[in-house]
Amino acid sequence: MSARRAYLAIDAGTGGGKCVIFDGEGQRLGSHRQPWTYHVTTHPAMPLVKEFEFDANEFWGILAHCVGAALHQAGLDAADIAGVATTSQREGCVFLNAAGREIYAGPNIDSRAFAEGIEILSELGPERLHQITGHSAPFIFPIARFLWHRKKRPEPVAQLLMINDWLTYRLCGARTAEPSNATESMLFDLRQRTWSSELLQKFDIPADILPPLLSPGARVGGVSPEAAQATGLAPGTPVFVGGADTQCSLLGAGVTEPGQVGATLGTTTPVQMVVDAPTFDPECNLWAGCHVVPGRWVIESNAGDTGDAYLWLLRLIGGDRELESLFELAEELSQADMLPASHAYIGPAIFNMSKVRTDRPGGFLFPYPLLHLRPDRGDLFRAFLDSIGYAVRGNCEQIARVTGVRPARFTLSGGLSRSRGLVQRIANILGIPVLAAEEPESAALGCAILTAAGAGDVRDLAAAAAAMVRTREIDPEPGAHERYAESYAKWRELNDKLEEMSI
Repeated sequence: MSARRAYLAIDAGTGGGKCVIFDGEGQRLGSHRQPWTYHVTTHPAMPLVKEFEFDANEFWGILAHCVGAALHQAGLDAADIAGVATTSQREGCVFLNAAGREIYAGPNIDSRAFAEGIEILSELGPERLHQITGHSAPFIFPIARFLWHRKKRPEPVAQLLMINDWLTYRLCGARTAEPSNATESMLFDLRQRTWSSELLQKFDIPADILPPLLSPGARVGGVSPEAAQATGLAPGTPVFVGGADTQCSLLGAGVTEPGQVGATLGTTTPVQMVVDAPTFDPECNLWAGCHVVPGRWVIESNAGDTGDAYLWLLRLIGGDRELESLFELAEELSQADMLPASHAYIGPAIFNMSKVRTDRPGGFLFPYPLLHLRPDRGDLFRAFLDSIGYAVRGNCEQIARVTGVRPARFTLSGGLSRSRGLVQRIANILGIPVLAAEEPESAALGCAILTAAGAGDVRDLAAAAAAMVRTREIDPEPGAHERYAESYAKWRELNDKLEEMSI
């Protein structure tokens, strides 16, 4: 393929939007990210419930700017882009009216439909809902938000799109869906890999509001003149189906075969194992979904709030430094001592949807500060890094109990995978080699892989991944897993106790 043939990915995350451009070897050529904010309203009857919404035109403008800035940084002409695909946060969705205009746009953290989620559970039951969708607790999912919209707003919904599918619509006008994020609507039958007629009938939801399903990597059209003018892309540039960010991230880190396990160290840290058939947790706690790879599914646990908690703690420790300076400080502190001394209980946790509470206490546990033996900022920060590793291990163990598969290796990707100190700690705590993706923007790289395969520039998806994914292997330090085992047991014991406590 031409050295100038490039693949562009648009990624709508929870905290901001970005565009990343790759070549056929997976090298990043250019990127640009811009944060965004939401309109937030407190539910009048339930103060703990927050309603998050965004202006669709504003967010599209931010993403269009990111595309132009990434093209400029890469020094590319629009003609060099062989194709575009999109990825996004899961559970976020957009409703269109009959004229194709956005009448609701909400992120994955919008919990306005809490009451409708309770109605869904009471009418269908959590077990049946989980057996159809692979998910439970529908409070933030599009199925509940649609029911909320039907009650609260006058204009009917003509089309329901997940955010990555909405971006495809904005690029080329095509209204399509794909399995990996359709699963996150809770309107999708996981076993059949199609929209659930049972759920549509049960809740009187018109089937025609849901777009046709295509496979990730399928071509759906070309960039429209309007989108070309907004982004700087050439009109007619091929647009390909992308997928949910976590599953795209798995692909971008090379996690594609049954039994492989990966975690994306981002705002949250989903831990997913690839399986070759739909796999359900008998306790309805773990989530099941579709991979972006054909014939593959995933089963998921989640370590919760990692990236945001990391930045919060780092800013407390490092003060008003620039972000890159804070990251340098974090790496310095993380390398100082690999032996556990204190424990942190802020952010990372073991996935348990039945015990999610906002009043759970958090904090640090360290030896009594006798005779001036007090923890310093490095001790506290390293304790937090250990807690990420402990949470990853606990979530990985939950998956292993359901599948009966214990992985021989573990793959890490996402922004925090750049921290060598954190990656080494996770390898020590798991006691198995860790493969860390060299490209932290693994969700965007997964989109580029789908595009390269869809464009026919490589033989198939496996060949595209082989050419574009690079990882480094980190082995556990000798004796470290045994030293961490006792500390993990203590962390786990108190973590379980904190689930029963409140402040």
